[in-house]
Amino acid sequence: EEDPALEAGAEIQEFVRGQVLVDLDRSDDQVIVAEGGHGGRGNTMAKPHVAVPGSPGQDKWVELELKSIADVGLVGMPNAGKSTLLSAVSRAAPRIAPYPFTTVAPYIGQADFRDLQGFTIADVPGLVEDAHLGRGLGHEFLRHLERTKVLLYVIDVARSEDPFEDLLCLQREVELYSYSMAQKPCG
Repeated sequence: EEDPALEAGAEIQEFVRGQVLVDLDRSDDQVIVAEGGHGGRGNTMAKPHVAVPGSPGQDKWVELELKSIADVGLVGMPNAGKSTLLSAVSRAAPRIAPYPFTTVAPYIGQADFRDLQGFTIADVPGLVEDAHLGRGLGHEFLRHLERTKVLLYVIDVARSEDPFEDLLCLQREVELYSYSMAQKPCG
């Protein structure tokens, strides 16, 4: 019988308090979240009815959250071209449309090279200014970029009034979400 398995990137949190119990950031991580009870002995169906009950296991309510694992995380404003870039360099097929917030869930793509080397890219919904205050969808999905090695800021210089200010705005929003994430190498 196989053990139930979670993908690398799963975080197990206490349901009520939200406290992180364990972060499974490698595919070979193993953890016991709650101990099972000990089985009883005997048979209540046989005559005479002789049985010794077992002991109960632990009850624990947990929440599982899967955080994507990718090498590169795409960060940009809505409609900056993140999904277009992802579809151009990988076989991923994110939804692409000419209106904001087309991406409503993270997408992962694999960019492969001729020498069979490659890397994974994560695309998340666009960030807007003041996302840390609840505007837009971005901060809710930034957690999927926490495990990336590099952040790639995508700026639509053709439509932006001030591309450099857009970059600074995105970097501010990432830093307001997580200082350590903002310190990742970026391009």
